Amino acid sequence: MISCAPVALFVYNRPWHTRQTVEALLANIEAADTPLYIFSDAPKDTEASNAVVEVRSFLREISGFKSVSIIERENNYGLARSVIDGVSLVCKQHGQVIVLEDD
Repeated sequence: MISCAPVALFVYNRPWHTRQTVEALLANIEAADTPLYIFSDAPKDTEASNAVVEVRSFLREISGFKSVSIIERENNYGLARSVIDGVSLVCKQHGQVIVLEDD
């Protein structure tokens, strides 16, 4: 049995970029054996709100991975805090992680 490293994907308010990133990951031959963790940061202002909602709606439709775990932040963490927290969480559970951002 293949033991694939989990992927941590950090997204914010770029629906097209998020979709393209997920489609590229799904094209990987080992996607079905790969756990996917998606960290969706909360909007930092009202201008970002609609795009964040659109991204999160798309995230709920994702399938094709071993598992899909979506972590929706209730507050805006910003990229650095989000990545540090997310990578720490996944590494604690799996001991390894592949890190991607939505752009």
